[in-house]
Amino acid sequence: MAVVKTKMKSDEKHHWDSFWQDEANRGFWLEPDEAVVTLVNGLNRLKTRDVLDLGCGIGRHTRPFIDAGFQVTAVDISANALAALKHNLGEEAKVRLICGNFTQDLFAPGSFDLVLSWNVLYHGTHDQFMQAGRLVHTWLRPDGLFFFTCPTRRDAKYGNGEEIAPHTYRPLNSIHPGDIHYFADERDISDILSGFILISRNVNEHYWNNQGTQQFSSYWRILAKRI
Repeated sequence: MAVVKTKMKSDEKHHWDSFWQDEANRGFWLEPDEAVVTLVNGLNRLKTRDVLDLGCGIGRHTRPFIDAGFQVTAVDISANALAALKHNLGEEAKVRLICGNFTQDLFAPGSFDLVLSWNVLYHGTHDQFMQAGRLVHTWLRPDGLFFFTCPTRRDAKYGNGEEIAPHTYRPLNSIHPGDIHYFADERDISDILSGFILISRNVNEHYWNNQGTQQFSSYWRILAKRI
C-alpha cells in the first residue's frame, strides 16, 4: 500500500499536516456518516467497481468501501492523514493512496464509477469548487455517481472570520482555524452539476459541539449521475 505523491501548495499541505498530526483532532473523523454507509450498502455491484474517496482524511469513508469489496483510490493533501489511514487499515488492505489536492487533475478520463467527496470541495474559492466539479465529471465513467457535501449560506460559519472573496471566509472560531470555506447557494449547486443528472439534493441541518459551543450546521448533500 504505497503512497503516490504529487506537487501541491506548501501552505495548504502544512495546514492539513498540522491538523492531522494532532491525534486529538482525529476522534471526530473516525466514524463514517450514516448517509455514506447507506450509499455503500445500496450500490449495484454490477455497475460500480472503482471508487474514489476524494479528500479521504484518515479514512472514515474509505474503510466501508474497502470492506464492501470495491476497488478504492483514496486522495488527501495531508501525508499525515494518509499515514494514519494506512495504520488504521493495516498493510494488507487493498487501496491506492495518493497525496494530492482535489483541484489537481490526477486521473485519466473515465477512471471511476463513483466519486465521494465528503466535507472537502468547499475548502477553497468558488473557482476551485467549480474546478473540482469539472474534474470529477472527467474522471467518472458515463452513469458514474458523484456524492458530495458543502456548506449552505445558513451555516453558522458563514460570515465568521475574514472574507477573502464573495461568500468565502477564513474562519476564526473553528476546529481548524485559518482554513478557507466557500459557502454555496442553489445556483452554485446547479452550476457544479453541469453534465450531471441530479438524483437527490438535501440539506442536513443540526447543532454540533464546536470547542464547547453549540453551533448550527447547514450542509448540502448532493447525489448526482454523470451524463
